[in-house]
Amino acid sequence: MAIDHFKAHYYQKDRVDWNFNILLDDQPDVIRMVNEYAPLLVQEGLYPSIPAKWLHMTILRVGLTDDYTEDEMYRTADILAPKLATLKLPQLSFDSWWQWGGNIVFHISPHDDIVPVYNAVIESLRQVVGNDRTARTPHGNFIPHVSLAYTKDHHNEMKIIEVLSQSNIKPARFYAKSLSLLRQRPTDDGHYEWQIVKDMPIGVDGGTNILSGSGMR
Repeated sequence: MAIDHFKAHYYQKDRVDWNFNILLDDQPDVIRMVNEYAPLLVQEGLYPSIPAKWLHMTILRVGLTDDYTEDEMYRTADILAPKLATLKLPQLSFDSWWQWGGNIVFHISPHDDIVPVYNAVIESLRQVVGNDRTARTPHGNFIPHVSLAYTKDHHNEMKIIEVLSQSNIKPARFYAKSLSLLRQRPTDDGHYEWQIVKDMPIGVDGGTNILSGSGMR
């Protein structure tokens, strides 16, 4: 049985987390793919599919704003930003979908090219808060993915698999232009909303990615 995503991960709607996310709301091919999948994801047992403006790849959920101070996170971002600037990432793609704990997620390829972003976040956080307080992925190793719809409690996995297996939607390609430090909280409709604290460009020192703009998304 699939378990509600927000219960399974102990999210509380009145609490705010620090997150490092790659946001994908400015990628036309991603928006195209999300819009094509959206009608298929209107399923019993799923929250409404995630709108393109909230689509993201979670690099690290650090923890509650009650547990990590704003000063600590700004210091982490200051250490992290120059590391990200030196990374050279290729064009990425959504290469396969699957149900992960009931959520509809897409794996990101090439896998190995995203891992250095995660490693840079972990090392920068460790320099500021120490090893014991450094958050890590709960999955044992970093699995780059993007969720298109979060699960509710249900026994509807096979029907969802059947519907998605019959689709013939072209996978999207995109660039990881920046990493955002943000304050994030779950919403009543099964999504997240956030306030961007700092955008950190990826690959500006010799890479191909260029970012402009920041603020609320």
